[in-house]
Amino acid sequence: MVTPSWNQAAWLEGCIQSVLAQNAGDFEHIIYDNCSTDGTAEVLARYPHLVVHIEKDTGQSNALNKAFREAKGEVICWLNADDQYLPGAFATMCTEMSKTGVDVVFGDCEEDFCDGKPPAIRKAYFRYRRDLLTWWEKRTDILQPAVFFRRKILDTVGLLREDLHFIMDTELWWRISGSCHFHYVAHTFARQQRQPDSKTIKHMPCIYDEKRVVFGALMNRTQPGRRLRNYLAMRIGMGTRWLGFAQSHASRNWKAASGFLFCALRENPFLIATPAWWKAFYCVHKQG
Repeated sequence: MVTPSWNQAAWLEGCIQSVLAQNAGDFEHIIYDNCSTDGTAEVLARYPHLVVHIEKDTGQSNALNKAFREAKGEVICWLNADDQYLPGAFATMCTEMSKTGVDVVFGDCEEDFCDGKPPAIRKAYFRYRRDLLTWWEKRTDILQPAVFFRRKILDTVGLLREDLHFIMDTELWWRISGSCHFHYVAHTFARQQRQPDSKTIKHMPCIYDEKRVVFGALMNRTQPGRRLRNYLAMRIGMGTRWLGFAQSHASRNWKAASGFLFCALRENPFLIATPAWWKAFYCVHKQG
């Protein structure tokens, strides 16, 4: 398994210990750290079983690709420094991987929030590859810490795209799903920390900007006759999605929620004439 790391000392030990707690005899844990300055090196030094590289990288995708190239195991799993595996994850994965024709296993995650909100189970789902193209409709939810795949797949589809910094996992799932079935298991494999410094929380608009570029181009190539229809559906759908983000973040981070309101209008200016937009506006500015 592989872990990219950069100034995540507060979370890294929990990540490492969650792997050890699997009681798996035959595994390697490769960590590529981007020269952290927050005490990460001291945490890593406490665990001699780790394969550690402390060196500069050009981003998370670059660090992961270095680890992927080095990995010797039959199955690859990728756990960010602020995430953890839950008990029984490896045992369940091994059972499923032993079944004929199973090359990719994915399951659910527990989301832990840092604002007092109780943990929640986030259910994964993925039925049709084409649903990845209509990314604004959220027809798929493949949770990266809860995905396991055979290493040989990378020899076929290639490594992560290093020009991507937010959706490199989703783009990889697109390529893998072209030749492999994603085998769902109703098991909660991992815990994701929804902490304020996580990329998902801090850079949500950037995530959707990358999806727009990558999957928009793929959609235009595969559905050239539906370009205008898909474009309008995306603008309408994303407007509604940003409104939802604004309301859900209003009580936790009203500044971020205000930004999401702006994103909603940028996508669909007609929303300002709807009760839904004004309801979201009220929820956000009541907190501000």
